[in-house]
Amino acid sequence: MTTSDFIKNFIQRKGLSVGFSSAFEKFGGLFLILIATHLIPKDTFGLITYANTSLTFIIPFIGFGIHKGLIRFGTLTGSQIAKKHLFFVVLKKGFLYSIILALIIVLLTPFVTHNLKEARIYLLILSVQLISLYVFEALRVYTRLINLNKLFAQISIVKVVIMLGLSFVLTLVYGGIGYAISLAINPLLVSLYYLFKLKLIPFGKTKPLKINYKKYLSFGLFTSIGGVLSQLLYAVDLLLIANILKEEALVAEYKVSLILPFSLLFLSVVFMQTDFVKIASKSETDKTYIRAYYINYLKVFSVISVLTLVFFFFFSDSLMLLFGKEYTDDNNLMFIFSLGIVGALLLRVPLGNILIAIGWPRINALNSLIVLVFNVFFSYLFIKKYGLVGAAYVTAAMMWFSGLLSLLAFIYFLKDNKLSSNIKKNTSLQ
Repeated sequence: MTTSDFIKNFIQRKGLSVGFSSAFEKFGGLFLILIATHLIPKDTFGLITYANTSLTFIIPFIGFGIHKGLIRFGTLTGSQIAKKHLFFVVLKKGFLYSIILALIIVLLTPFVTHNLKEARIYLLILSVQLISLYVFEALRVYTRLINLNKLFAQISIVKVVIMLGLSFVLTLVYGGIGYAISLAINPLLVSLYYLFKLKLIPFGKTKPLKINYKKYLSFGLFTSIGGVLSQLLYAVDLLLIANILKEEALVAEYKVSLILPFSLLFLSVVFMQTDFVKIASKSETDKTYIRAYYINYLKVFSVISVLTLVFFFFFSDSLMLLFGKEYTDDNNLMFIFSLGIVGALLLRVPLGNILIAIGWPRINALNSLIVLVFNVFFSYLFIKKYGLVGAAYVTAAMMWFSGLLSLLAFIYFLKDNKLSSNIKKNTSLQ
């Protein structure tokens, strides 16, 4: 596979549509933050950020991760009818599991908000996201499973448009409470529309479908643990900053500093979302394809990484002004985060997704556990000594460290000829 073939295949699989929708989501997220920072007092935004960040540890486990098994195991199911039935069964089970998670958060709210009691009401409202986001993500997984990447893109764009309108109106009328409500209910509103439009909710009796829930939940659980890392790398910092420095304004400053650098991760995610099903289908039979895919990926993203560093080195000060005069980049946090983003673009994001596609979610989970321990330990020390700058440097270093661990696992996969049979065994449907 040449680099030109790599790019051509990406385009043929509607990768540009997925890319546009992801970019639209990122810009929508930026405008969403602008709505919040301009219509909500800084301290209130800090409280909402704290509450939302508290859920970061739980959101990857919505539905207990059962929908993540859908795209891996569903890839091995040839029939479109079977995939549709599979989706509905997974949707029902995951919806129930997400309700359980939301109730757990409600019970734990007094403990999570012990140091910032004003954040309690926001956490209670935002706990609805655990249900709302599950339905939305399960729907998007199904569109990827049946190779309708263009529909995947459309659903993502519609969600952003409605989110911006809904959040603006509710924030204007109800302030921070309205902003939190818009975050909580928007994904569910969009999902319900498409579920009925695509006739994915049967009203009559459906043919029973035997599913090995243990394997689905196991795969989803370990995939979720691995996915937590993408949030933990800065979520841990936000929570520690709030509890060590105890200044809502610093939480808000740190949050807005990482928004733009982290938004660039969508570039890597776009390729993985577009090509995941293809990689998964090749995982049992063609390691050469997967190796060539990653090499060509590196060629493309090496150029993007250099441009990223140059961009934030020169423009980080100006970019912070987008969020208002209260926000400055005196500590050069944006550029520090961009150093870590390069590690994520080249290693952590692509290799993490490839390991899931080949049926190795446990490796990602182990990776996450190792990085989490290091992240908490060093973040605590560096925040106490260096404040926000210390937290940013730890985050950047952990992104590279995680990527290098994934690279070692990927090299092992490529070199060990005995692994293909084990992969096939571990990812069987029944």
